[in-house]
Amino acid sequence: MKRILCISIALILLSFSIVSNAIITNSSEYSNVKVYVFYEDNNEKCEQEKQWINDNTNIREEYIKVSENGELFEKVKKALNIKKDELPIAIIGSAYFVGFDEKVQNSMKEAIAAYDGADEYGDLVEKLKKDENVDELIKQNEEIYKQPKNSNNLVKIILIVLVIVIIIIIAGRLYVQNKKKKKRPTRRTHTKH
Repeated sequence: MKRILCISIALILLSFSIVSNAIITNSSEYSNVKVYVFYEDNNEKCEQEKQWINDNTNIREEYIKVSENGELFEKVKKALNIKKDELPIAIIGSAYFVGFDEKVQNSMKEAIAAYDGADEYGDLVEKLKKDENVDELIKQNEEIYKQPKNSNNLVKIILIVLVIVIIIIIAGRLYVQNKKKKKRPTRRTHTKH
């Protein structure tokens, strides 16, 4: 009986993990999110970031070589007030990520989820390519970037509550079945002496 309960709980937790990951990352389709990566050849961190984006995200990407697009690079740095010259620099919406490590990966995942949850967000780099003003766009994108994190947490909370309810229902049914088995009278055979 305990074995069935443990197996049920393990299966529920496994399915919760799979479902929540699919819901949160929406990995089955390409999202409306686009990342721009400013890079240079022969830069290990740039290569690592490119590989990570290709292997771990479902977003559209554009790689912009700094040595061939220095003017655009400087416009982006000025618009977003980026002080560092370290590469790679990835831009998602109005969020930027300098360098590449685990912290950058996690921050990029958050930005992808935030902007993917938005109906529409402004493409800062495209506007800068056309020499358009991006001040309002940056404000709009920053609001979008702040909001969806809460809705993702809400999805997680709902899923956790749902799993807990399912576990309670299964445990209750198993408990009732076990009680019924114990209440059944055992047949006694009478032997004649």
